[in-house]
Amino acid sequence: MDRILGMGTPLGVVITPREVMREALRYGATTVLAWHNHPAGGAEPSREDIILTRRLRAAVGLIGVPLNDHLIIGRETYYSFRVGEGWDRH
Repeated sequence: MDRILGMGTPLGVVITPREVMREALRYGATTVLAWHNHPAGGAEPSREDIILTRRLRAAVGLIGVPLNDHLIIGRETYYSFRVGEGWDRH
């Protein structure tokens, strides 16, 4: 099930792991896939993207609902935290 948890501006979006956890529990999720777009077109994660992903991964892991990936969608490219940070190697 898709859920929109935040709408951003060109400067960013405010979303916390709390909103994600609440929706995951509400719908009985067994895994979470987070994604967002970068309207400027690039897909490199910002400092804020990295911090949020680490916080989100830790938080949903505590409730037994793993973060499957966090994708950043650019104009003609994308970034996968699972691949980029090597989650499957740890």
